[in-house]
Amino acid sequence: MNNELTRRTFIAGGASALALGTLALAGCSGESDASPSGIAWTEETDVVVIGFGGAGAAAAISASEAGASVILLEKAPEQDTGGNTSASGGTMCVVDPSKLDMAHKFIRYQMPDTTTDDEIDGYLEESASLEQWLIDHGADVKVGETRGSMYGALETAKAFPTSLKVGGNGYSLFTFLKGAVESSAGVSVRYETPAHRLIFDPETKEVLGVAAAGADGEELAIKAKRGVVLCLGGFENNHQMKTAYYPPNVPIFACGTPYNTGDGVEMVAEIGAQLRGFSSVEWGCHCCKPASEEVGVSCGFTWTDFECWNNSIMVNARGKRFVNESGRTVSDRAIMRPLHDKSQLPELAFSMDTLSYTNLPMYFICDDEKVTAGPVFNNCSAASGNHWAHIHEWYTWSDDNQNEIEKGWLVKADTIEELAAALGIDPAGLSATVAAYNESCEAGADSAYGRTDALTPLATPPFYGCELGLGLINTQGGPARDGAHRVLDHQGAPIQRLYAGGEFGSLYGWLYQGAGNLPEALGARAAGTNAANEEPWE
Repeated sequence: MNNELTRRTFIAGGASALALGTLALAGCSGESDASPSGIAWTEETDVVVIGFGGAGAAAAISASEAGASVILLEKAPEQDTGGNTSASGGTMCVVDPSKLDMAHKFIRYQMPDTTTDDEIDGYLEESASLEQWLIDHGADVKVGETRGSMYGALETAKAFPTSLKVGGNGYSLFTFLKGAVESSAGVSVRYETPAHRLIFDPETKEVLGVAAAGADGEELAIKAKRGVVLCLGGFENNHQMKTAYYPPNVPIFACGTPYNTGDGVEMVAEIGAQLRGFSSVEWGCHCCKPASEEVGVSCGFTWTDFECWNNSIMVNARGKRFVNESGRTVSDRAIMRPLHDKSQLPELAFSMDTLSYTNLPMYFICDDEKVTAGPVFNNCSAASGNHWAHIHEWYTWSDDNQNEIEKGWLVKADTIEELAAALGIDPAGLSATVAAYNESCEAGADSAYGRTDALTPLATPPFYGCELGLGLINTQGGPARDGAHRVLDHQGAPIQRLYAGGEFGSLYGWLYQGAGNLPEALGARAAGTNAANEEPWE
């Protein structure tokens, strides 16, 4: 391709030729000349990385090491940076390099048929080299045992025998990555600088740069001489998109970063990227709806702590239980439902007779023994090791629950009937349900739903309750990409100079083995290297 000839034709057309690619581009008037200087670039670099979570950090580090200058754009202020990586559990399930064929079968089982073998092979290559990459960059890596995380019963799960951790949780991992980025040569991090548009040739779709808004409000046109890497995360906090792709009118609250609002989807849609993975939802555990609404992220349960359901049940507005509250997503794994559950959730059962969700709204009901034992919604407590609320100091649940009772997030009443009336639950229905549940506890068997974990009664007044929401770990939707992390168009061809990594267009568009998103995010180091190795367009 004759880049200079193509670009002269493109630039000579002035603003009208820039088309949709530069709607937000500052300083691009219709009086441009027949040269690249006709675009009023505010600055330039070799590679622009958008999004400073685990994927963006890995891409920036690797691009720098390949000799490129890098501008890393992040929408959040510095104290809130880190994306979902910083709020994750921090565990990375990795492949045994001697079992790549078996590993390919294991991952293929989880993928939609549109995910290519090339991409799976790229993911496995990145997984196999992840431990050494972390060590080479100074990480103190702790190796644990696993077997395919959630899907350990499969024979092919033997290809994923170990897990890695850097520190205790995802925040520790991101702290390490942030330090590595800050010590990388030629990397400039721009906080509070959201990207708006890709700047591209409307005829060839070759990506030339990025339009963004600076921290002080100025419009930026950043020239990317070699390439752009998209690591923007998902759309967990975009109500319109959640309604479009998930069951509507359901209270859903993100467990991770509130800054994931689907910004990248419009960027890649207008350049003609192939999209995928929008129906894949990774549920978290239940959360306190009034608290989550006020705080802005999920205030919920810890998904490996089955005792969070001690002296507690979940009911619908009729006061009826409808599920084993402390059940497991996978029977032989210590993962509490509905975390990563792909079955039909009873919470989302729908009646065509009433045209409503049968079990929504849903409510948490507990007694005083539960409240005096410690923070009820423990994933945003002071002891929490993940989830955004406490980790990023948006909200820390009090150890004695008194702050939340005073706020009205937890409603208190002397009797079950009074609590039901205060919450809008049928009093007779709730009273009968609590009595039947307590009898099950005394008998040591829950004949209604088979609950075995935390089978303890609601017997000590006063009683407490709140409406519940569903937690959302992350989304997977975004642009399709190949094994080299190149973003693909609708014909399956790479869009020139455009790469993506991490949650934004994740290959996990169907099933999810658990502890797989972080290795995929850090696999964006390949995207950074490949973008840096592009020939500069000028």
